[in-house]
Amino acid sequence: MRICYIAYQFWPSVGGSQAQAEKQAAWLSQLGQDVLVVTLRHQKTWPARETYRSFSVIRVGGWYRRGGTLRAGKFAYLLVNLLMFFTLWRFRRRYDLIHTLQLSPQAAVAAFVGKLTHKPVIIGVQSTGPYEVLEDLSSQAIQSQDAVGEPGQFRRNAACPEAQGGGDIAQLQQMVWGGQRMLEYIRKAHVYYQILSSRSYQYLLQHHFPPERIIYIPNGVDTQRFYPVCWTRPEEMAQRTERLFICVARLEYAKGIDVLLHAWAQMMALPPGWREGLLPRLRLVGDGACRKQLEYLALELGIQASVEFCGTRLDIPSLLQDAWGFVLPSRWEGMPNALLEAMSCALPCVATRVSGSEDVLEQGHNGLLVEPEQPQQLAYALRLLIEDADLAMQLGWLGYETVLRYYQINTTVQGSVAFYRYLLSRDAPHRIWPDPIEFDDLSPWRQGYE
Repeated sequence: MRICYIAYQFWPSVGGSQAQAEKQAAWLSQLGQDVLVVTLRHQKTWPARETYRSFSVIRVGGWYRRGGTLRAGKFAYLLVNLLMFFTLWRFRRRYDLIHTLQLSPQAAVAAFVGKLTHKPVIIGVQSTGPYEVLEDLSSQAIQSQDAVGEPGQFRRNAACPEAQGGGDIAQLQQMVWGGQRMLEYIRKAHVYYQILSSRSYQYLLQHHFPPERIIYIPNGVDTQRFYPVCWTRPEEMAQRTERLFICVARLEYAKGIDVLLHAWAQMMALPPGWREGLLPRLRLVGDGACRKQLEYLALELGIQASVEFCGTRLDIPSLLQDAWGFVLPSRWEGMPNALLEAMSCALPCVATRVSGSEDVLEQGHNGLLVEPEQPQQLAYALRLLIEDADLAMQLGWLGYETVLRYYQINTTVQGSVAFYRYLLSRDAPHRIWPDPIEFDDLSPWRQGYE
């Protein structure tokens, strides 16, 4: 099969969605599929065309700032979309199917090109946004005016632009002129919608997307890169005095790092008897628009000695393998790759009850779930795993089993291949996808394709 992936961001950008796109393209290529990746040329210095790993990458440009960064304003996207259309049309004989990985403005272009060329189109929906609109932070909101302005202003601060957004649907309407019309076109087009979580299904239904065109294929993790090391020696692990928790996430509002810092401060402020002989540490891996504010917050909370800001790192597997546990305090997610990677290293995980995380983790069985914006709950869960080595080990191994059973990249990619074959089958235009997927549990995926 000849598959065209459209990714809003791709290598050399760094992030969860970019890494997932790269993994899927590479695995499809290994399975003998012909993959073409079309992405945006966010930096003018990046090559317009290249062969990356085993597949071709084409980057679409637009208007650039003086520094060479692609303009991404509401009107600038019109030129990007026009160039994206001409690119997809020019290379239309190079692919049989289009799979755009985000509900971005380029998804509307893909749907239109698919209609003109009579080729199937799949549009991925990554994020549902917050479950409820959070106008105010919890009582533990950042209080320092120097750090973020007035109390409760963190999500509206100009230094954290992601705070203005929400799910993919809201982002599409906000990021480009005519976004509402694009959304209506995508909703009415003869395309399919790939979702990553059970909450995404309800999210699309609430926005009037046709249920018969929704297909569930989650993210997967490469278990050949992410695998347990230290946890294979339980006696040695139990004797560790350093209890290092790691969080791999962008330092932006959606990831809730400010809530994590408050939780860590509350935990460290407890009478020290519970951690006698133990050394709790927190390592934050990632970068983003809110880094300076968060570093200042850690200083204000007096926890800078036990919190390390590592910035962007490329050695994520070894960092996870050296850690005691993993925490992801997101305000919202789609399907967090970082959580799956940590579980694949058999780390005990604490995450918020948001889209994706709530499907992967079962409370008290293979991890711990807390509510978003609740630093008290998060502090309790962290303390529990720091002081109880047996519980941490049990949750870590059951999380590893969950990944091996349901979320290996080869399994999820095989699901994509099966769906591609269905769409490209001889009578595909005359067939209707089976009954809408039910999400009382995740049995449709876990039973596989028939």
